[in-house]
Amino acid sequence: MTTRQDPRLPKYLDALHFSFEMLGYAYSSLYPSCLKIATDPQALYAALAHAWTFIDTLHRLREVSQAIPGLGRRQPQLRMFLDKSELAETYRHYIQHLRSELANRDCAQFPVWGSLSWQDAVNPRTCHIAIMGVLVDGTDFPGGVWDQVESKWVSTVSLSIQGTSFHFDRIRLAVEQYRGFVIPWLANQVTSPSSQHGLLSIVSATINDEA
Repeated sequence: MTTRQDPRLPKYLDALHFSFEMLGYAYSSLYPSCLKIATDPQALYAALAHAWTFIDTLHRLREVSQAIPGLGRRQPQLRMFLDKSELAETYRHYIQHLRSELANRDCAQFPVWGSLSWQDAVNPRTCHIAIMGVLVDGTDFPGGVWDQVESKWVSTVSLSIQGTSFHFDRIRLAVEQYRGFVIPWLANQVTSPSSQHGLLSIVSATINDEA
């Protein structure tokens, strides 16, 4: 007797695949954007967009992963991924509820979009911090965290809010480790021949003016 495939599985596979790809694009674009800020201040907006897109996509990956049929939360690889990426929930909750955060008279003393810092391209022992936004008295601009043991910055790019630091390099590594497990695992559950990814084709339509 043939077991019928859960029709939701190909959709979950697609959700994960495209999320991983979008997160990867945001990550690969983040540091180069930071490096341009000193000579092109407009690059700050691109860097912030990539940083917050990474965080929002990571939140989506966490949500989808916890709903996949057959993938229990006790599964070691999933559990490790959720533990290592948990900080994304703090950041996503903050930016998702920015209206209420700003309405609080006792607002946090850090830049609205977080304190962005990055490693210098030439001197790996130098870290830059973007001083941006309205400079309210008492506003803090935390920078990168120096690892005394490994003698390097914890991450080439970091974003800080509410006394915490989001280290993109470390979390990206956790994402890739999880991807190496979950995509093959889920693909093995999907028997549909249409479970391929990427661009399949482009369908175009042209509206001609009436004669």
